[in-house]
Amino acid sequence: MSKIARSLGLEIYARLLRSVPDRPPPRPHALWRLLPRENLSASVYGTILVSSVIVGLGGTSLTAGAMMAALAVTALVFALAHAWSGALARSADDRDALAVRHVLDGIRHEWPMVEAVTPALLALGVAALGVYSESTGLWIAIIANTFLLFAWGAILRHRATGNAMEAIPAGLTTAMLGLTLVALKALVH
Repeated sequence: MSKIARSLGLEIYARLLRSVPDRPPPRPHALWRLLPRENLSASVYGTILVSSVIVGLGGTSLTAGAMMAALAVTALVFALAHAWSGALARSADDRDALAVRHVLDGIRHEWPMVEAVTPALLALGVAALGVYSESTGLWIAIIANTFLLFAWGAILRHRATGNAMEAIPAGLTTAMLGLTLVALKALVH
């Protein structure tokens, strides 16, 4: 083997060694599991949407099951509307005919909006079992959504800067959207 080939081989090997971390990357904090894996904006939007529907449901005499259906259908319709409009926009940007892949990509992208209904469905599911009233289920759902909004805002800000002093205000700012709906629910009902 020539000196040049050996030198080149050693240089490549040295680069590979430098790219290997000294220790394994740290495991994410348990709270990071609360974060949606993709499209946080759809998750936040879905959570706020669900909270606003909860405010409207508080004045009805619907059963917990009917409320669950209303929340799930609302989230699904909004996600599909966002997916459809996104598919149309991508089709136009690509100057390509609208294709099934555009729509499916849009649905995948907006699916976190549908997943955002999960805490409310769980809270109302327990109400449907008769453990507590529908009203209590709605309050639990809107409070859980507000805490999730706080956690997502704080965790993402902390992840972005690593500064805990900026994480709390970011969480509070995000949670203010939920707190506004809590106040509206208290005032209206």
